[in-house]
Amino acid sequence: MPSLGTRLRELRQQRGLTLEQVAEESGLSVSFLSMVERDKVSISVDNLERLARYYNVHMVHFFNGPDESPVLVTRRAEIFQRVTETSKGPAAVTLLANRPNARLEPLLVHIAPGMEEPHFRKHEADTLVYILEGQAYLISESGEQIELNQGDLAYYVNFPHRRFANASNTQPLILIIITAPPTSTLDELIQARQGAWLMGTQNNPGESL
Repeated sequence: MPSLGTRLRELRQQRGLTLEQVAEESGLSVSFLSMVERDKVSISVDNLERLARYYNVHMVHFFNGPDESPVLVTRRAEIFQRVTETSKGPAAVTLLANRPNARLEPLLVHIAPGMEEPHFRKHEADTLVYILEGQAYLISESGEQIELNQGDLAYYVNFPHRRFANASNTQPLILIIITAPPTSTLDELIQARQGAWLMGTQNNPGESL
């Protein structure tokens, strides 16, 4: 598997960028970026997240193996197996497919009865949502609240930022969110390397599965 430095160098070269261009726009020095690409120094998670946002890729891109097929398929059985695996927490997210230079990020979100996401999704991107099961409230920072039911589809630009709440106290809520990466908090981006992460409260930010 290519090293982190090799992945960063290949990504920069695929975009036709020089070290000077990346340094100027990311705020990191040319010398530091050069040493990182040659695996001469380590890079902090904060700086790696900065580069992920600059290149507009999910952080897990830097750790995944090479793609074997240009088409990534997640079967229905696998989707609901993920739901079963993540059902023990109040809310959980699974990254359904990830590939280098991805422009879309498909997320499977499971929210237990009577629960909600602990934070607003803070990114500026077009977002498509499909409700697989249950009843949802789509809540914005400005106080807007929209009810969505099973089979409903919603499309919006994610500003003001939004989060989901389960409108039912007895049934789980399962939805798919498709948007541009990265959409998750720093801790979740790291945990996503293991396939899924549980969302907790402000005092208990979550754990990976």
